[in-house]
Amino acid sequence: MRAWDSLSDDERRLYARQMEVYAAFLEQTDHHIGRVIAYLEELGELDNTLLFATSDNGASAEGGPFGSFNELQFPNRVQPTVDDNLKRLGEWGGVRSYPNYGWGWAWAGNTPLRRWKRYLHQGGMSDPLIVHWPQRIQARGEVRGQYAHVVDVVPTVLEALGIEPPAEINGVAQRPIEGVSFAHTFDDAEARSKKTVQYYEMIGSRAIWHDGWKAVAEQEQGVALTDALLASQSWELYHVAEDFSESVDLAAQHPEKLRDLIDRWWVEAASTTSCRSTRACKRGWPSRSRWPPARPTATSTTRAARRSSSTPPST
Repeated sequence: MRAWDSLSDDERRLYARQMEVYAAFLEQTDHHIGRVIAYLEELGELDNTLLFATSDNGASAEGGPFGSFNELQFPNRVQPTVDDNLKRLGEWGGVRSYPNYGWGWAWAGNTPLRRWKRYLHQGGMSDPLIVHWPQRIQARGEVRGQYAHVVDVVPTVLEALGIEPPAEINGVAQRPIEGVSFAHTFDDAEARSKKTVQYYEMIGSRAIWHDGWKAVAEQEQGVALTDALLASQSWELYHVAEDFSESVDLAAQHPEKLRDLIDRWWVEAASTTSCRSTRACKRGWPSRSRWPPARPTATSTTRAARRSSSTPPST
């Protein structure tokens, strides 16, 4: 990742424009969220409306080193150059564009977390979540550190509203809702989380969180996913309750903890609809008896150790 001071004037002009467009999109999003808020206020229902505001995955590096004028260049493995992008600079952010900024901005946006969208280190999966419900939530402007996943939002809403999910709809039996409620944390910052485990899988990459520990194996993308490739994956281990930015890989120091988390990943994968429909699980499941190698392989971190945050993005 090149330092800003090392870039040419043309490169700075291009990357500045990319961030201007991103900032403008956020401004537009904020404006239209504001319209919803204003309408609820006009109806006199704002204080009694339960609102959740969050984002989707970590910052994206799909623009590559130079950014892209059209998002569809990425899945088609087309990487424009700085000169290519400069030719479209006047249209960047307009109706003819579908742009992504360069990955330097993704790196900056995810700091101090590792990696970005499509990966399962914290930089790819951590997002802020704002919960607003003045009539029922007494806390104001506080931060919560309990672990929560997007699958926990539905059970939280149901508990907050006192609604039991139906066992069937129109004669069709419903699967049990995945996730656990965090409604009990609304007015108690020190409340113990009801969540103990969370499974992740993304394009062959796998991770699991359990009681403050996280194991993660990142799959190289753009290559054929084979049994041999899956079996050769190295798992990393982080105590994210104390090392939220995943600065210190503890796989070598705690091999039994890593082994336990990998075994838990398979248990969770077996009961998760999304995994049963993905290639990694379909291909990997028959090989469970030889998964992973007998001794977990510690992998070195790819970024310098950085400060650790003990408080994750929270409600």
